[in-house]
Amino acid sequence: MLRSWEHRFGVRVVGLGHGTLYLSVAAPPTDAHQARVLAAEHYLVCPDVFHEDPDLDWSTYHEELMRLREWRFWWD
Repeated sequence: MLRSWEHRFGVRVVGLGHGTLYLSVAAPPTDAHQARVLAAEHYLVCPDVFHEDPDLDWSTYHEELMRLREWRFWWD
């Protein structure tokens, strides 16, 4: 998945810690469909993000992805 994100969004690994991955995003998705697909990929890679962040709203997450320049994933 990282290779695909690198190709599509210019993603680079900028940090790696105990169960945490930090990515920089050079070119976030530019349309809602692309962002929705990406949101589903984020869920497949790391469902913990969605289950453990009470402020994350699945219905608007794709919109956030169109603005964010860094992504953080963590696994417990």
